Amino acid sequence: MKCSCCGEDHIICPGDIISRPSEIFAPCPDCSPKPRHKDRPVSLGEKIPGPCQCGRRFIDDVMADIYQVMNDGGVLDGSEPLSSIGTPLICPGLFLRRPPMLPPRSLLIISDLIPVEVAKIAYRKVPELLGIVYHSHEIPGPGDVSSGKELSVNEGLLLCGCDVRADIFLSGNGPVLVIKKQSDMHIEFPKGIDPKVTGVERQVRRLHPDVFIDACAGPGTLGITAAHFGVPRIVMCDVWHASVWSAIQTIRVNQRRLGISRINIIEDIEQRPRVWSGKPVLICEAEGEGISIQLYNGSYEFLGPYLPDGKRLTVFDPFNKEAFRKNDQFLAAWKENVGGEVFIP
Repeated sequence: MKCSCCGEDHIICPGDIISRPSEIFAPCPDCSPKPRHKDRPVSLGEKIPGPCQCGRRFIDDVMADIYQVMNDGGVLDGSEPLSSIGTPLICPGLFLRRPPMLPPRSLLIISDLIPVEVAKIAYRKVPELLGIVYHSHEIPGPGDVSSGKELSVNEGLLLCGCDVRADIFLSGNGPVLVIKKQSDMHIEFPKGIDPKVTGVERQVRRLHPDVFIDACAGPGTLGITAAHFGVPRIVMCDVWHASVWSAIQTIRVNQRRLGISRINIIEDIEQRPRVWSGKPVLICEAEGEGISIQLYNGSYEFLGPYLPDGKRLTVFDPFNKEAFRKNDQFLAAWKENVGGEVFIP
């Protein structure tokens, strides 16, 4: 699937996933991966192995290649450990039991060391590199968005390539694909059995709701999970522009799997404020036989009047869960005014 951001064909779809998704990064019989010590530097005169005939290359060799580009660019002096480059994120992200063999454009680096000029050289020279994002040591996204509180906004910076990547979360009804614009989203990497995904599965199987409300939707992981388990009406809402943009892409990539026949973009999220904590604005509608998804930009505090009738189940997945759990007054008011069950994964 072509990426809505860069136009390249690097987005995986459910139909691309084989029965064992980890095989995407598994070695072929001719691959010979040799792990490197991450706490040691790369020998500057070393000839780094290229891709295997299968077109993939061991992640440690890809990182070593980037290391040498950084050294040639004067960013490193050759004494730094390999791990100093930054945080590697594979695309698609999924739980693996061994380091991956990387196909082209499948590795995103989060780093605070690499200047944009060197990043662009690395992107040209290292075919496995999807992009490099500057790490500001601040969590991307809005701060506390409760009514009446001042907002703080942290946005990432893409240095080269593309930062749109997929994650694969496993569920009892097959894989759930989620798309993220990673420079503006916090890292939430799949770790085998995901407790949030299994929590949604458990609650949906127990309550059989007509309406599932993902009130802090992010890229749409929990709302799409509920759709995978047959909830006919899904409502998702978020204040952060990058979350809403990512949720639109998540709906698109799961379109065929969910039986969605029509996706209507009502308002361009790129033209809206970076954070909108006012009354929800409908951004996207998706419909198919037996399924309807509505995606809003705005605060969940004002979402009640926009919800369809039916037996409701609401999930709240805010970043600061511990503080949210203590907000008994809000949760009680939500149950009274909106109705249905509420849970925090």
